[in-house]
Amino acid sequence: MTKSISLVLGANRATLSGPRSKQHRIRQNAKAFAGRLREAGFGVRKWTNISNKHFAAVARQMKGQGVGDGRIAEIFSAARHLCRAYGNTCISPTNGVFDVRRGSIANANSKAVAPEFVLGAIAKLETESSYEHGPRCAAQIRLQYELGLRREESAKVDLINDWDKEGSTLYIRYGPKGGRPRTLHNLSDRQQEALERALPYVSQSDRPGIHNLMPSGMGGKWQEKLSYAARLCGFTKKESGWTLHSNRHERFHRMYVAHTGFQPPNQHESLAAFQKAARDTAGDEWSRLDAEARDEIEVSAGHSPGRRDVSDAYLGRSR
Repeated sequence: MTKSISLVLGANRATLSGPRSKQHRIRQNAKAFAGRLREAGFGVRKWTNISNKHFAAVARQMKGQGVGDGRIAEIFSAARHLCRAYGNTCISPTNGVFDVRRGSIANANSKAVAPEFVLGAIAKLETESSYEHGPRCAAQIRLQYELGLRREESAKVDLINDWDKEGSTLYIRYGPKGGRPRTLHNLSDRQQEALERALPYVSQSDRPGIHNLMPSGMGGKWQEKLSYAARLCGFTKKESGWTLHSNRHERFHRMYVAHTGFQPPNQHESLAAFQKAARDTAGDEWSRLDAEARDEIEVSAGHSPGRRDVSDAYLGRSR
């Protein structure tokens, strides 16, 4: 019997860069790619032997089972990481050739958490006597909700050195996706309050000069503690339908409404319904307001303005 490609993941591992949590996600998604490839009838043993035809086969297999393009793109990203790590640079850098287009759904369902739910979860953790890290986790979740930070960013943000209270800015340089730092400007009173509430939990990390929300010496294990806290207050896909990443979706939802005055596309049943509601609210200016809000959100999310695939994923398509 031909051995599966997934066996390569267990031994002679290629070196991956970045935090352990990121490496773990890449390996898990690469394992999922290997499993899908096996289901598609291929028995490739080495990442060096993977080609575009294998990616195409996995795309067909997953689409045939109703898996969305976003999930396929996530798995493909991990598979490319492994291919490159083993010296295979022959894979197409874009997913369009495999008919995979992230964010192509016009009015994808909103993943934004309900404000009353997340505030209730935070309140529960702040007073949770059975879990020593409850209040610290609550402070981190509040940062995710108010500032739209990713999990790793909210754990590693350096409040001592990178938060300018007077200038109302926060520099995000530890844990951003792709290693791209960014600055959040014009912080609101609520956002500054969230940062103030996090200050009591700042600790010296393993790296000299960096102060973050992870207990000293905890390192990568802290994410496991945060996940436990999320389960404790029902903040999981299984229990409530939301995950901690839903905080980021809600932050960008609020930013969009604050700038445009109308709800984003994924709050409507169809693209046509969205455009009518936007035009009823803002007239012919709706398109300009929509574009401005998206540019702002894309930058705040840690990307470049004009990355409509990013804002589409959070808001749904407006055209």
